[in-house]
Amino acid sequence: MMNNLSDFFLRYFFIGNIQFAPGTVSSFIIAILWFFIPNVFLIQALILVSHIILGFYFCYIFTLESEHKDPGYIVIDEVCGMMIALFLLPKIIEAYIISFILFRLLDILKPSIINRSQNCNFGVGIMLDDIVAGFIAFLITAGLYI
Repeated sequence: MMNNLSDFFLRYFFIGNIQFAPGTVSSFIIAILWFFIPNVFLIQALILVSHIILGFYFCYIFTLESEHKDPGYIVIDEVCGMMIALFLLPKIIEAYIISFILFRLLDILKPSIINRSQNCNFGVGIMLDDIVAGFIAFLITAGLYI
């Protein structure tokens, strides 16, 4: 069974326990928090990379201990995807709104490579589809604002 630390992180401070749209709620909360993180490469990169590493690790552990493939209460993947979508974007509310909407649409609709990436084993798929969706949302939004 998952220990408290992994459960806490996978559900990201238990945001994943929210009954309605936990992925969207967690993405929205991260968008708000990320707005206040300075656009300093090292700061944002350290936060993002540490979350991605821990996310892959805990998702891997989850797949070893659970029969579920990608339950809705796991939101660390949305957290990381949203961080990628907002990485070093200018602190402009409209840019954050566009990036949030693009990320959620791409994560929900899962076009093309996003859909295929979720089929990876060992917890990789749990994280990878959101990472790819976040990267695509970032590229589009950055093209508009950077």
